Amino acid sequence: MIPEEFVEMTRAYRLLSELDPSQLRKLLPLAQDKQFGVGQTIFKEGDKSSFLHLIVAGEVALEMVAGGQNVRVQTLHPGDAMGWSALNADCHTHFQARALTPVSTVAFPSERIREACDRDPAMGYALMKRLLELVTERLDATRMQVVNTHREPEAAPRR
Repeated sequence: MIPEEFVEMTRAYRLLSELDPSQLRKLLPLAQDKQFGVGQTIFKEGDKSSFLHLIVAGEVALEMVAGGQNVRVQTLHPGDAMGWSALNADCHTHFQARALTPVSTVAFPSERIREACDRDPAMGYALMKRLLELVTERLDATRMQVVNTHREPEAAPRR
């Protein structure tokens, strides 16, 4: 049995906010606690996507490789999710995630969360709606990073 306080705490996570308590009770037993030290790579771009992570504590740099260098796309904080590609079978990560501070996550194994969504399509649909918002946010952040990277420097004022 999942304590009611924990069920209520999970509602603070945007990704889980549309799930009702009975759906959360199905999902939460799948969760694993994960800890990462400063500078530790949580996953690399192109890795098989193994976990959907909800950040409980700490900050994470979400990065992409461009021109042989890691470029930060976004900084994630408690309440954010990462590893969304875990909900697609045989999918690989699109970014690298690196701990900027000590990080604690609640991690859902990819196969188990997909099975739970298959067993409860209403829960799966609610989760997928929120995941689409997350993917859109990441796409927008990536787009802004590309625009900022390729912006021409402003010309110096003439005297």
